[in-house]
Amino acid sequence: MSDVWIDIDLDAIEENYQEITRHLSPGARLMAVVKADAYGLGAVQVSRTLRRLGCEAFAVTTMEEGLILRRHGLEGLILVLGPVSGEEMAQALEADLQLTISDFLMLKECQTVAANLGKEAQIHLKLETGMGRTGFLAKDWENLGQALKEAPNLKPVGIFTHFARAAQRDQSYTKMQYEAFQRGVKTLEQQGFVGLWQHVCNSAAFLDYPQWHHDFVRIGTLLVGHFPSPAFAGKLKLKDPWTAKAKIVSLRQVPKGTYVGYQSLYKTKADTQLAVIPVGYTHGFGVQPHLVPQGPVDFLKIVVKNFLALCGVYVGQEKILLKGHNVPVAGKIGMQLTVLDVGNLSCQVGDEVILPIRRTQASARLVRQYWSEKRLIAKREIKEGFLQTYPECP
Repeated sequence: MSDVWIDIDLDAIEENYQEITRHLSPGARLMAVVKADAYGLGAVQVSRTLRRLGCEAFAVTTMEEGLILRRHGLEGLILVLGPVSGEEMAQALEADLQLTISDFLMLKECQTVAANLGKEAQIHLKLETGMGRTGFLAKDWENLGQALKEAPNLKPVGIFTHFARAAQRDQSYTKMQYEAFQRGVKTLEQQGFVGLWQHVCNSAAFLDYPQWHHDFVRIGTLLVGHFPSPAFAGKLKLKDPWTAKAKIVSLRQVPKGTYVGYQSLYKTKADTQLAVIPVGYTHGFGVQPHLVPQGPVDFLKIVVKNFLALCGVYVGQEKILLKGHNVPVAGKIGMQLTVLDVGNLSCQVGDEVILPIRRTQASARLVRQYWSEKRLIAKREIKEGFLQTYPECP
């Protein structure tokens, strides 16, 4: 067994799903967003669990993510939310994936591929209403209907948009986006495209706008036990299915004044024990996404935090749980090894610690262990390997 792994509680996923579906508006269904390997939990096992519970629809970002689910036997609707190249479309259609069409070039390519295969491609139309990323612009909506009529192998089944600020408390921008979306839907309906599945709600909008649930809600963050922002905490009863763990691989007593780690940034303040765990930033430990300050207060927090770190005072430093006690990292987090100052805690080599690794930052190579009813039912392990040769590409 690996000395670093992640336990995934599938019962927590099940309870979250049931809690969310209890709050669905009449007629709406849940589309489980399992992009980015189900936010790091493992898309195959999470999707299988949800499918067993009756979930009929899934969403991913890339064609490859959809193919992985199909290759592992997942049935039901699988929508690829992101752009798909012409080269990928044939594989997607052969696997019965539904595609998002967000511009005229993609529409034309999809028609060509579907015609060559003799298939009917089920597609969802994405309207750009304020995210600024992908989707048909408002100036294109009048021409979209005619372009679809000239593409006989394309069957529009859904229409959607994506909210940029649904997790923020100022709702004016989100309401502006929704109004724009409805104008787009009306434009398509006037051109004969009626009865398309509508879906606009992500996890944040699902909680704030039950009147917008329509045919599907796209839920990812809530399923894995997180709220879109602290402002939503408590609106649902969610369980966290994720626990990252490691074993102590080295333990030693050191005297007061011992320097630890690169640049000797940490100096023990008393006689203590230093424990080494085989985890570092290559596993995702201590890795944080780049966050832009949301105002002057956020900016000042960042400045103060970095100034204190320069003075040897670490605010918000990762804390590891050992036998119910928080223990600090001693010095810098290493690439694959990290030192902990465990004080006088009674511990030994082989003891487990619980790590604060962000789900989407965790390395895919970390073993995932799947638990249900307190039994280990599955394990995913991607083994390290080295190619003996490196063939040149033609």
